[in-house]
Amino acid sequence: MAEGDKGSVGISRDVVTAIAGIAASEIDGIANLRAGESAFRRGEGMKRFVDTTVDGDVVTVTVRITVLYGNPIHKVAKQVQTRIKAEIERMTGLRVSAVNVDVQRLVESEEDHEAEEAEEAEEE
Repeated sequence: MAEGDKGSVGISRDVVTAIAGIAASEIDGIANLRAGESAFRRGEGMKRFVDTTVDGDVVTVTVRITVLYGNPIHKVAKQVQTRIKAEIERMTGLRVSAVNVDVQRLVESEEDHEAEEAEEAEEE
């Protein structure tokens, strides 16, 4: 808070969690952790995949993702880290000390799976 201000601004941990989740959902190569859904979950359901800790003006984020097969895992994870850090710092003014990415699964995209099933049906 700047000197001479007459109040303070607090940012809820839920807001920081939402920013992190939305930022992660915009990265190509990420699937939802739930089978049958092709995009990273947004809204209340995303809280199961994103944990944030706010200590003063310092934020730590842990995000659990599923990567779509064919995407370099290290590249997707790095993009997630960079995007989450940038968005939280830009939107809140808080400092992000760490973004931990936990890659929990590697899955084929629904389109790839549907194309394989169509090819198998044509062969029969």
